Amino acid sequence: MSSYEALSLIIQFSLAVVAAVTVIVYFQQLRTMSSQLITMQKSSDAHSALALVHHLQSPDIRDARTAVRRELSKKPFDEWTDQERQLASSVVANYDVAAAIIRSGLAPLELISENWGPSIVHCHAVLSPFIAQVREREHGCEKYWSNFDWLADQTKKRALGILRT
Repeated sequence: MSSYEALSLIIQFSLAVVAAVTVIVYFQQLRTMSSQLITMQKSSDAHSALALVHHLQSPDIRDARTAVRRELSKKPFDEWTDQERQLASSVVANYDVAAAIIRSGLAPLELISENWGPSIVHCHAVLSPFIAQVREREHGCEKYWSNFDWLADQTKKRALGILRT
């Protein structure tokens, strides 16, 4: 074998080693980046969930839920005052938005259904006549507040063990 051929083999072998090392380094970088992306996604999900919890725990929302569960649940729908209808609207709208956030994947269903489950189911039952009336109005829509319907349904299924995550 000539010195030219030996040198050529050494260069080719060196290039192969460099290429292999480069592939290994890139692979490690991709794994690290993937891990970082997963961590960032988990952090973002946690932030969204905490923001939703903070919103649901705001004093005005809690007061509205309390009024629905303690007062409106014992009062015939046709006797609700305008102020009570505003409280009802606030509860429905907030649970509807919470459900929309959950359905979009920004917060986990189990967090909300496990911690607010009884409230969700009870408020939905109490507020169903109000929801139906709003939907029947001149410009009402059957899908209006449908996310709240979905949330109540999913919460009931989870409570019965039908829905698992």
